[in-house]
Amino acid sequence: MKLKNNIIKNYIYVFASSAAVTDAIWMLFLAYRGMSLLQIGILESLFHINSLVMEIPTGMIADRFGRKTSRILGRFAALISTALMISSHSFWMFAVAFIFSSLSYNLESGAGDALIYDTLIELGEEKKYMRIKGFIEVCFQTAKTSSLIIGGYLATINYELGYSISLVINLLAIAAAFTFKEPHYHKEDGEQKQSLIGHIKGSIHVIKNNKQIFNYILFIEGFGLFNTTLYFYFQTFLKGKGYTETVIGGILAAASLLSIFFSTRAHRFETKFGRLRIIKTATLMAVLVLGGLYFTNFEIAFFILMSCIDGVLFVAFSDYINQLIPSEHRATLLSFQSMMFSLLMIVYFPIFGLVASAYGFKIAFLMMWLTALPLMLFTYSKLSRTIKLQHKS
Repeated sequence: MKLKNNIIKNYIYVFASSAAVTDAIWMLFLAYRGMSLLQIGILESLFHINSLVMEIPTGMIADRFGRKTSRILGRFAALISTALMISSHSFWMFAVAFIFSSLSYNLESGAGDALIYDTLIELGEEKKYMRIKGFIEVCFQTAKTSSLIIGGYLATINYELGYSISLVINLLAIAAAFTFKEPHYHKEDGEQKQSLIGHIKGSIHVIKNNKQIFNYILFIEGFGLFNTTLYFYFQTFLKGKGYTETVIGGILAAASLLSIFFSTRAHRFETKFGRLRIIKTATLMAVLVLGGLYFTNFEIAFFILMSCIDGVLFVAFSDYINQLIPSEHRATLLSFQSMMFSLLMIVYFPIFGLVASAYGFKIAFLMMWLTALPLMLFTYSKLSRTIKLQHKS
């Protein structure tokens, strides 16, 4: 069956679209081109401002015109962004590149998971999603890990070389995106003919009628805020400690490898411990890990531990949230999830950069811990009540 081939094709697509050899060096590249830490923070905020504005519209593109269409458009946006990064030397040109980069993520964020989950629904195999999502994460992290090592090495030769290779990789990802078969998730009931306003109202209605969706999104995106901020700024932190680009790439790669290991076991943890224990353990570990960045000198070890937690939560929460969303609104609501993340990053990311520039990374790590402590505990308490009530009903 052609539809079943979507699963295998998706593994190839995810690997190709995730093989970004620039991930290990993009902050270093911007600094090399004359950007300050504050300017880098502002650029990242622009990325998320655009994501905030475009998440829902791009999710609607995937729901109304097809997940495959959305993915193809996303890869073209990534190609344009990479070309602009190579040719840019000013803050405003980099800003345009970041806008296209964010658009590529917008077009993928809801469409990717929606295509696979709806494929499984049509095949009657949605219970396999967490296991499949775990292997998708293997493809993602394997591509990222290889890219981090290669990117770190390329940076010692020439920063521009990494971006030139990314151009070729983007072309391969575009070719892979054209091979998918669109699942017939809403063609029978005429949902595609619904107006844009009607689609937005329907998506809002889904969240209002099921507050569990918002609770899950709030928790995982709160965690993602700290994990992503740490991941990106850790490159500059290590560079300030005297590590070479090759070693930095190796450290990031080690974190990705362990994230792969734990992501493939998310379904086993779910079976053995259940979601409430997984979420409780992850909350406590995240708070302890972020505290360890400030209170100890084992920053690399705690950075890697944070990646391990992310490996489990990313896979598990993708399944938890998809179970609650109807297919006809899946891409839009998954885009809403990404929009929540962007909203948090717009505010937090440049503040972290400003504090790190003015007072040093240790004080910035302290700020992160003091922010994470109340937010993680608050979102855990809301989610634990939701899960306990669900078990009682």
